[in-house]
Amino acid sequence: MKQKEVLIVGQGLAGTLLAFELHFAGVEVCIVNNPQKSTAMRVAAGMVNPLVFKRMTKSWMVDDLLSVMKKRYQELEEVLGERFYFNLPMIKPLSEQETELWQQRKTDEKFAPFIQEICESSPVQPIFEANAYGIVRGSGYLKTGLFLDAAKRFFQENELLIEADFPASQSNFSDRVFQDIRYNKIVFCEGHYLKSHPLFDLVRLQPAKGEVLQIYAPELSEEYIINRRVFVLPIGDHRFKVGSTYEWKDLTDRPTEEGKNSIVDRLKDLIHVDFTVEAHWAGVRPTVTDRRPVLGKHPEFNHIYLFNGLGTKGVMLAPYFAKEMKALLIHHNYTIDKEVDLNRFL
Repeated sequence: MKQKEVLIVGQGLAGTLLAFELHFAGVEVCIVNNPQKSTAMRVAAGMVNPLVFKRMTKSWMVDDLLSVMKKRYQELEEVLGERFYFNLPMIKPLSEQETELWQQRKTDEKFAPFIQEICESSPVQPIFEANAYGIVRGSGYLKTGLFLDAAKRFFQENELLIEADFPASQSNFSDRVFQDIRYNKIVFCEGHYLKSHPLFDLVRLQPAKGEVLQIYAPELSEEYIINRRVFVLPIGDHRFKVGSTYEWKDLTDRPTEEGKNSIVDRLKDLIHVDFTVEAHWAGVRPTVTDRRPVLGKHPEFNHIYLFNGLGTKGVMLAPYFAKEMKALLIHHNYTIDKEVDLNRFL
């Protein structure tokens, strides 16, 4: 029987980044992933925005997260032989009131690294006519599908991946054996499927379905992400990912006409060029009610852990908190920040 230190269930963004952290640290790790289970990250735009436009605040922990994120994705690009993270400035059309707030923020040294400039006219034509246009630096995107597929190939080549379903049953929790592998610890990283997990009903998960379109717009600039009520993210060859929607009742991964129409209507208010819708996807985000990730050890089973709840900002959160999760797994009595600790729900 094979012996592994850690078994990870789920090869979404959380499971993938954690597996790399443990593998690079020399920990014997194995991933179990059911390819039939959808992952929102495979269809997500993967956008990174360091600012919260609604209140014009910095994204939570952005100063710590960005540096770790960029370093880790760059390292993984070298390991996997693919480029999948791209820095790209973002344009935000501003109202008169928003312009005043942005100008105030621009003089604040805390915001200066993220506000490149405030322009009277947009460098991208033709888009929504506004009082001014804020240009964000530090933004960008991860080609999530490309990254997860490249990671899957790496795990397969290194015999770190089993494609199978891990049934959530009492015997699997207690005997620590799965498909002739005995493991010391198990980490569940199954995204929104956490909602039906028998051991983690204490977590206040609030999954949110999101829909995204791919459009072809040959007259639209590919030099910026545009963001006003809908984002327009260039992905190459005059193609753009556009989204998204939020739905809390229909938690399937099936695209809807209602979702498509909602995105198209907002898009027509933002850009004034011809476009063609080429693809339409949907996925369910593993969002927690307090909008914070969840890391920690199960209160009853000392060998069972959780790494989940990355939500809409998973691309930025995953590298940093994968390192935290690794430390919790390999260092005795390591303390997780209370804001993300699983114990906050007890």
